Amino acid sequence: MAKGNIAKFFESFSALEHLHLNGNSLKFFATGEVPIRLPFYLNTVKSLKLSAIVFDELDEVSCTLCLIRSFPYLENLKIQVFAYKENIPAVECLLVEGFSSVTFSCLREVKLKGDPATKPGMQFIKLLLAKSTALVRMLIKCRIEDDGDGDGGDDEVLHKTNPMITFINEFPRASPKAEIIVDITYC
Repeated sequence: MAKGNIAKFFESFSALEHLHLNGNSLKFFATGEVPIRLPFYLNTVKSLKLSAIVFDELDEVSCTLCLIRSFPYLENLKIQVFAYKENIPAVECLLVEGFSSVTFSCLREVKLKGDPATKPGMQFIKLLLAKSTALVRMLIKCRIEDDGDGDGGDDEVLHKTNPMITFINEFPRASPKAEIIVDITYC
């Protein structure tokens, strides 16, 4: 297998049901050309867990989206994301408009953890809500760090989280049954 050939790697996994990858795995695949989706569907994948995905890295986001598009019967998605910058190229590939012919028709549960309160994280949430017609539950777990300077106190921390919750509640949802739970830990 050539380094970074994501399609070549996955073509031998026709019976794969549960997949767990981390950011380093996606970096390996991203060394080659990352297709929008695999040239075949992996119809058996029901559960996908992605750990330590850095949304600042366009290649990691491209691989993530390639996999999600290639698993049409995906039911559960667990993803841990980090983003350190707000305006990054990855935001463009997360736009809902780029998924006009895509529907995540079996995705029922999403657990998103890490730093979703960033522009790319919010765009990813918006995308999943807009394209997941069978979504029942989305759990968003994030940590909001209090900088500890004592100037803003609780009001400053609430200022960081309330807009996130407001925006999420305003995002269009493809599934009328979708329950969104936001679990914020302040530290």
